[in-house]
Amino acid sequence: MFGGPVVAFGVSRHRLAIRLALNVGALTLSCALPVRAGEPAAPQDTWNPAAWARAFAEPSKSHKWRETWAGVDASDSGWLIYSGVTLAPWSHIHEPGFRVRIAGGSGGYRYEGERYDADLDDSVIRRFRATPWFTDVLVGYLERWGPLTAKAFAGVSGVGHAITPIDVENAVVGDDIGAKAVVELWLDIGNIGFASLDLSWSEAHRTRSARTRLGWRAVKGWSVGWEAWLDLDAQSDCELGWDDGGACQQQFTYGDGEASILEYTRAGIFLRTDWDGGEVSVSAGVSGGLFQGGATGDIAPEPYVTVNWIRQF
Repeated sequence: MFGGPVVAFGVSRHRLAIRLALNVGALTLSCALPVRAGEPAAPQDTWNPAAWARAFAEPSKSHKWRETWAGVDASDSGWLIYSGVTLAPWSHIHEPGFRVRIAGGSGGYRYEGERYDADLDDSVIRRFRATPWFTDVLVGYLERWGPLTAKAFAGVSGVGHAITPIDVENAVVGDDIGAKAVVELWLDIGNIGFASLDLSWSEAHRTRSARTRLGWRAVKGWSVGWEAWLDLDAQSDCELGWDDGGACQQQFTYGDGEASILEYTRAGIFLRTDWDGGEVSVSAGVSGGLFQGGATGDIAPEPYVTVNWIRQF
């Protein structure tokens, strides 16, 4: 639940590429802690239309039902800027109830790969530049069981990759729209720390994502910890040999099944500060390219940095 659309800038066996995890959140952006002790719950009459109208017109400081966020994710081969909002008009943003989430973002990345040149009747190294975008419109529900907070969302997601020059061996070229489902779990471990797990799946370019964080509350308002991501899509399925139909059959250098799933991971550390109504987190680490081939020189290491800001009001 540390969200966002998050993009994962992954290093694959054949190319440097950005992988949009699109669980906006990636990042999924529900990073905030559950309601703090002493913070009043939502008024019980908020199902009343008149009370709902009053909440929009005169929001109470104690009834935070809106959450907004923005962030940037950058690596050597690409970058992404994203933002979004979650509305829980019938409950506190951290209390059980229905909610709506809208998010989007765009960026840029570059990669290169071996392609066949008909004029030369030989393979050459081609360089490509791409402009990705994504958008999510989701409806969900939050429930709490003691120290565990769970959210589930469903809706529509769109993702696109405008690649120049056209890359016929890329399975995620162009725009795609499809259904999306998200599950986010947050476990409060008291004064020690917290743990989170976010899972998302989308029909758009078969985008899937898993993210986890384990944090230690070092001092009041500050926490540090470890994070790990796994991001997959239609292109990774081809490279891993999981799909041998459709776009994968058009690829000459991908789809050999020799790629490792570690190439689609990233891991790092984060620093997070939170207060009543907001938080800022910064994380940094390396992509899976370092784990799989960095030591042998087959794949260049790919460091990343992510900055995320959230506000509840």
